[in-house]
Amino acid sequence: MLEIAMVSAAEERFPESCISRIREVARINCRRCNDPDELAGFAANADIIWMFGANVAVKEEALSRLPNCRAILRSGSGLDALPLEFCKANNIQVFNTPESISESVAEHAVSMLFALARNLVQFDRQVRSGVWDSSGNQTKWHLSGRTLGVVGYGRIARTVEKLVSGFNMNVLHYDPWQENSTPLDELLKESDFVSLHCPLSEDTRNLMSEEKFNIMKDGALLVNTSRGEVIDETALFNALTSGKLGGAALDVLCDEPPVADNPLLKCDRVIFSPHAAAFSADFEKNFWYYSAEKLVEICRKLEA
Repeated sequence: MLEIAMVSAAEERFPESCISRIREVARINCRRCNDPDELAGFAANADIIWMFGANVAVKEEALSRLPNCRAILRSGSGLDALPLEFCKANNIQVFNTPESISESVAEHAVSMLFALARNLVQFDRQVRSGVWDSSGNQTKWHLSGRTLGVVGYGRIARTVEKLVSGFNMNVLHYDPWQENSTPLDELLKESDFVSLHCPLSEDTRNLMSEEKFNIMKDGALLVNTSRGEVIDETALFNALTSGKLGGAALDVLCDEPPVADNPLLKCDRVIFSPHAAAFSADFEKNFWYYSAEKLVEICRKLEA
């Protein structure tokens, strides 16, 4: 029977139904490993490494000491913190579970876009401070008939497209791995709103740069629920303060939490959430269900 090492938390963290399902096909041991040395000792005989959240221990120096390791599961969607080139070179398959969070992240992205476009956060702040201004001059955007550009066209972006379909919005998408993709510069030029859903890689780091912001429509809105490093934050700040961009909604930042002197915190036309897009009332159920099913699938593949 294959052995799984869960290296992000102790067994008490998981629903019994999740652990029971996994034990139908494999042995599993659970512990939070705080550094590569601890992981290398704990998972010495593991065939599969299972993790979630921030990666503090699944590093190349640990994996190089695991002779039996043939697969890694990172529950959730992001793989940017893993040593992917090392895994490829050493025949370690890497998996994730984007289906477990796609609806929640998509709903969050659309909610942030609507709140930004309709000026809801600023209106709330004004009313609480005693300002009642219903002149309508503060809301620039009408959603219906506008163009939304999605950068990255995986499961989350497709769900976003589905969610906004009732608003009669024109949706463009850019993804170098997809057919019928709109070139990025054309998408930025044509879109009233841009929502980022691409993974973080060397190709996408600082993808949204000063050059790209200059291509965008004057007053366009930007939403990011992918990774903070996809945006050059200095360029974003400059685009916002110059008036080139009309606003931004950010669930992710380069530094999380942000440092106190991050200039974006002082921009009135920026709304934030604390990397919370994936979380919802159904998060725990979906997260562990899809994790368990993916591990069962991986075990069957390795044993085939």
